[in-house]
Amino acid sequence: MRRAYSSIPSGQVHYIEAGQGAPLLLLHSAPRSSRAFRFLIPQLAQHFRCIAIDLPGFGESDSLKGKITMESLGDAMIEFLASLSIAKAHVFGYHTGNKVAAAMAANHPHSIDRVILCGQIHSIIPDKVGRNDAIRHIVDKYFTRYPSSSAGEEHLRRWVADWSDITGLGMPRSIFSKPNVTAQDIDELKIRVLDHVQALSAIEMTYGANFEFDFTECLKRITNPTLILELVMEDEEHYGRQIDALCQLNTNIRGATILHAGRVALESHTNELATHIKQFIAAAD
Repeated sequence: MRRAYSSIPSGQVHYIEAGQGAPLLLLHSAPRSSRAFRFLIPQLAQHFRCIAIDLPGFGESDSLKGKITMESLGDAMIEFLASLSIAKAHVFGYHTGNKVAAAMAANHPHSIDRVILCGQIHSIIPDKVGRNDAIRHIVDKYFTRYPSSSAGEEHLRRWVADWSDITGLGMPRSIFSKPNVTAQDIDELKIRVLDHVQALSAIEMTYGANFEFDFTECLKRITNPTLILELVMEDEEHYGRQIDALCQLNTNIRGATILHAGRVALESHTNELATHIKQFIAAAD
């Protein structure tokens, strides 16, 4: 996989690229980076020109200037495609990335071919209030406000809270219960810690944009063929499956379900994800 940077008006965008064929833009979740696609790209590169980017403010990419919205992130990604002289691309978006991909398709239909929106149940609830309620318990910690002081104590408190998150990612309880811990297991933890540290300045603004985003309105405006992949875990079944409601929003939308796929589905369910992506895009031929 080749690593490179491209320049857009707001700064530089870091990306990795592999394969040949129709361009396929891969958009990660928050607070991850293009590294999240390291297992999926090898399965897709035989069929597509895979381009996994670090969204602005994440990984090695510069932050956007001004207010962050899903629409502004989508516009930046269209600028990124233009910087590579790509007139039209397929796009796959995971969790936060699915909102960015939806905004790209709704606002720039002529620059997008087929759209794949992927996420756990909480990420694809079409109702804004319902989705925000489902997401809030996961991300509320990023919106904590600390009282300011002349000594700057609030900065230290914020760093202590961030360090607690980083420590949890670097030493999860699950790693201690594994019968055999491999070097790859540790590498996976290092990657998640690195992604989180690099995203610290962007997490709050990006989740704020997620809360403000009208997913339903955006989905209704998409004219491109769209596949929504619903990742189902038992601990989210109480929200109810969302595919039927999403498909009713727009005749261009079809849906599929992947069971037992959690927040690391890009790493744990690469075979199923790759199969759905390849089959859906091949249907256009």
